[in-house]
Amino acid sequence: MKAFFDLLPVICFFITFKAAGSYTEELSPLIPVATDLIPIVSATAVIIVASLLQMAFILARGEKPSKMAVFSTLLVVLFGGMTIAFQKPEFIQWKPTLLYWLFAGILIYGRIKGKGYIKNVFAGLEMPQNIWDNLERACLYFLVVIGFINLFVAYTFSMDIWVDFKLFGLLGLTLLFTIGVGFYVAKYAREAQNIDQQH
Repeated sequence: MKAFFDLLPVICFFITFKAAGSYTEELSPLIPVATDLIPIVSATAVIIVASLLQMAFILARGEKPSKMAVFSTLLVVLFGGMTIAFQKPEFIQWKPTLLYWLFAGILIYGRIKGKGYIKNVFAGLEMPQNIWDNLERACLYFLVVIGFINLFVAYTFSMDIWVDFKLFGLLGLTLLFTIGVGFYVAKYAREAQNIDQQH
């Protein structure tokens, strides 16, 4: 349920883009942009509102939003606003990449300062330090590469394909990577536990 809630703004973006694409003539008197921009401008306006409402809902429940949610909302508002103001879809297309690279930058900063941010995510889990280093390196590479993949799709294919990729492609790649991380962590966590038991 939480995963669905986290994805709601992106789902709203996807549905709005597809719906607006089917009713561009009807929407053209209401949205003063070029006809071919109506779907992406409409979807961008919706994802901005949905992201802000999602953040307001979290705060209203007295919960602390995750850093990813905060950064994502800020980037949506900033780059989504520029997409609408300048009628340039490239701004909202860059948003996922910048979010991924922002977290990659945080990991790099952590490595420089000797802070194990990935280790903090798995608090309470014991593994050898070299395994933590490998895991952090894998996460860093993934964040950088998926950022480039998003730009490749955005600049190589149509807007329609990019919108599909934004929901299904990025989600699918992230899910596959998460599953891989889960298997990796489970393997070495068991090994570390067995060693502790032997001692």
